[in-house]
Amino acid sequence: MRTPKEELHALIDSLSDSAAADLLPELRLLKLQAEAGAERPQPSGAWPPAWFGSIEGSRPDLSENHEDILQAELGRNSR
Repeated sequence: MRTPKEELHALIDSLSDSAAADLLPELRLLKLQAEAGAERPQPSGAWPPAWFGSIEGSRPDLSENHEDILQAELGRNSR
C-alpha cells in the first residue's frame, strides 16, 4: 500500500511534460495555501478570546434596545 505522497509522485511521473507544465501553477497555489494554513495560529478553544470586549460600543447600542426595535417592526409589511 502506498502513502499519499508516493501515489502523488507516481501520478506526476506518469504525466507528460506538457501536462506537468499545465498542472504546475495549480500545485504551486495549493502549496502556498497549505503553508498559509499551517502558519495560522490554532484556536485555543478558550472563550472569550483575549480581544473580546476590548472596544466600547457605539450609540445607539442595538443590544440595549433590541426589544423596542423588534416590537416596532412586528406586523409591518416587508415591502
